[in-house]
Amino acid sequence: MDSPITSHQAKSGQRRTRFPNRRALNHDSAHASAEDYSKNSPLPQIILTPPDLSALLDRLRQTGSFAYDSEFIGELTYLPQLCLIQVATVSEVALIDPLAGLDVTPFWDLVADASVEKIVHAGDQDVEPVFRHAQKPPANIFDTQIAAGFVGLPYPLALAKLVQDLTGARLGKSLTFTHWDQRPLSNHQLRYAADDVRYLPAVGAELRRRLEQNGHGAWAAEECRQLSVRGVYQFDPEKSYLRIRGANALSPLGLAILRQLSIWRDAAAQTEDVPPRTLLKDEVMVDLARSPVKQVDRLAKVRGLPRPVEEKYGQAIVDATATALSLPPAEFPQPRSYEPSPRERYLADALWAAGQTWCFGNGLDPNLLSSRQEIGDLCRCVERGEPTDNLPLLCGWRKEALGDKLLQLLKGHFRFGVSWQDGLRTVEQK
Repeated sequence: MDSPITSHQAKSGQRRTRFPNRRALNHDSAHASAEDYSKNSPLPQIILTPPDLSALLDRLRQTGSFAYDSEFIGELTYLPQLCLIQVATVSEVALIDPLAGLDVTPFWDLVADASVEKIVHAGDQDVEPVFRHAQKPPANIFDTQIAAGFVGLPYPLALAKLVQDLTGARLGKSLTFTHWDQRPLSNHQLRYAADDVRYLPAVGAELRRRLEQNGHGAWAAEECRQLSVRGVYQFDPEKSYLRIRGANALSPLGLAILRQLSIWRDAAAQTEDVPPRTLLKDEVMVDLARSPVKQVDRLAKVRGLPRPVEEKYGQAIVDATATALSLPPAEFPQPRSYEPSPRERYLADALWAAGQTWCFGNGLDPNLLSSRQEIGDLCRCVERGEPTDNLPLLCGWRKEALGDKLLQLLKGHFRFGVSWQDGLRTVEQK
C-alpha cells in the first residue's frame, strides 16, 4: 500500500550521490514488502496543506503542551535538510511534510511561544531551526533526555530505552539513516516517525512527577533553558576551532593557525553548501596548523588535501595561515590542557570519585553535571590558590547541586556518609 504522502516526488536532480551506504540500506529495508514494524500502531495524520497545518497548530496551542521531533539529512549540506516534523499530544499524532511545499514558519513561531510547552528528546537539533525561521529563540522546552538525568536515570539515555523504562512500550529498529527526503514514504517509515513522539507526552508527565517528588525540577528547567541560547548553535570563531579533533595537541602558534583555518573553512563550507568536515577533514586541518604552508605550490604535498579544494581555495588557505603567523605571541590562544603533578592527579581522581558518589546518591547522573577534567580543574585551582569563580562547576544550578559541596569538601568543611537503601544514598553529616 502506498504511503499517504504522495503529493510530490523528490526531484532526482536534487540528490547528491554521497549518501552513506547505511542510509540507502536502511531506506531499502523500510520499503521492503514485509513490513512487520508497529503494525498495531495507527498511521498518523499527514499534514500537506496550509489549512490542515493551521488547524493542527490551533489544536496544539489549545492543549498547552505537545511533543515534537524532526527528521532531517545532515551529512550533505551546510545546514541540515528538514524532511519531516512529527508532533503528538495525548490525543493525536501528526506528521508535517515540509517537502510538500508548506511554509512551516508558523510551526517554528509556535515553538517560540512561551505559553505552550514543547516536549523533545535530545532536542538541540530540533530547536535550532527556530532561530533561523522565526528569528527568535525557542521557549518553554522540556527535554526528556535532560530530565531523565535528574531522576536517577542515566544521561544520555536513548529514546527507545527511556520509553520502554517508563511506559513499557517497545520502539522499533531505528530508521534514523534512511532517505527521509524521498517520496512516497513507506508505512514503516511513517509509523517509525510517529512513534518517535507518540509516547513523549506520557514520558514527560512521568518525569515531571518524579522531578516534583525529588525536588530537582528547578535544576532540570534551568538546564533545559540552555537549549534556547542562540550562541550554542552559531559558529563561534573563538571557540569552534577547539572542538576540532586533535586541537588539544597543538602549540599556541598551531592553535592560532587552526583558529584562522576554521574561520576560512566555515565560510567556504557555507559557499559550497556542505558540512565543514566534508569540505576538509579535521586531521588535514590539524596537519596544516602543525606544519604551516606559506606557498600555494607547497599544498600539493599535504596529505589528504583534496585537489579541488587546493585548486579553488589554496590561496585562501595560505592567506589564513599568514594571518595567524603575523600575530604577536601575546595573541596566540593558550592550550587548555596542563600537566598535573602526581599529587594533583591523585587528588583529582579522589575528588571525582567523591563527586560521582554524591551525584548517584542524590539521583543525579554525574555526566550531566561535570567531567573528570572540570573536577580536576577545581582541585588544581584550590591546591594552587587560583580563582574558581569562572569554573563551569561553580556556575548556575551545578554550583548548588555539586560544586559548592566539592569546594567545601576540599577545604575540610563538608563531609557525607553513604548507605544502600534500594540504591546508593548519600547524607550530609554535620
